[in-house]
This record gives sequence, structure tokens and C-alpha cells, in this order.
Amino acid sequence: MRTALSRLALVSALSRIPSCSAAFVSAPRCAQRSVLLGRCPASAAASFDARGGRSATATGPRDTVVGRRSLSSFGSDPPVEIARVNKDGLEEIFEDIDRSGRDGSGYVVIDVRGEDEIAATGKISPHAETLPLPLIAMNGAFGLDEDEFEDAFGFTKPSMDETIVFSCKAGIRSYQAAQFAAMAGYSSLINYTGGADEWFR
Repeated sequence: MRTALSRLALVSALSRIPSCSAAFVSAPRCAQRSVLLGRCPASAAASFDARGGRSATATGPRDTVVGRRSLSSFGSDPPVEIARVNKDGLEEIFEDIDRSGRDGSGYVVIDVRGEDEIAATGKISPHAETLPLPLIAMNGAFGLDEDEFEDAFGFTKPSMDETIVFSCKAGIRSYQAAQFAAMAGYSSLINYTGGADEWFR
């Protein structure tokens, strides 16, 4: 598990480079190693993208989920499904949080963009927490206990029974953040695929 986290931390750092896509994360280790050692360009990892979407049905705000992606888990556990939601679905989630609060709605929305990006556009909602992806990757954020998490990041750590909705600029880093959460044992995960690019359009 520690090796996988270290590898994903490096992958996450590389993903901030425009030529590194989400496909890099799903590429076979030998392909990733070739990219990391400079034997082939990072964009070549896109040809190894083995993830696929499939239709999903859900209830409530998840009626607008546009699909699911499977995250292969380590060990013998079944794969974790990471749902995808569009802008309409995220608006419904924020409305649910407005009506019932975090506890009543069961949702935690986390924006994984950098502080500078959020300063440039503003937050997608007052209900969205900010936790940049590099902090998730390097600090093992979802593996911290509740007090450590709150001290480090300024908001209450999501519980295992809450649904975590991740957002970023365009849906790539948010998907990676959902992968980190899945590795830490979270199973109700949603990726807002449009990100801030769509939200502020």
C-alpha cells in the first residue's frame, strides 16, 4: 500500500504537467516507469488508458450522474465505483446541502485546485471545501485521523458514510483525488467532470 501511495503521489505531481493525462494513472507500471525514466513522452501514456465508463442509475441528485468509472483496487477487494456528475447534478447537490447542511445531505464537496486557481476564479460554492491535490497526495490526507485532518486542512474529515464529491479545473485531478479516497477506504465517491472550466462558463 505504501508503495502504491508513493507511486500515486508522483503520478499526481506529474499530472499537473499539461502533457500528463489521467490516462497516465491507469497505464501499466512498465509504461509509467518508461515515462518517468524519460524513455517515452508522458503523452504516450494516453494510449494505455484502460478505464471505461458505463451507464449508472441513481437516486436524488445522482439522477444526473452521467456514468461510472471503476477503480481497480489493490488486493482482493472489489473495485470501487467512482460516479461522474455533470453541472446540473452538482447544482442539485449544492441545493441539497443548502436545505439540509452537510450532515443532513450526506455530501462533502472538495475542490482540489490550488489556492492560486481558486483565488483567480473564486470558489464554486461556499459549501465547497478546498484541499489541493498535492496535499492529498503528499500528506496522505484521507489516512489521517479526524483531529489531524481538521488541524491540517481546516474542515471536518469526511466520514466513511458520507459521499465525497471532488471538483478541480477539468475533472482530471478530481478523479485522482477520488482514487486516493478510495485507497483510504471511502466507497461513495463522485467526480464532477466539468470542473471549474464548466462551472464558471
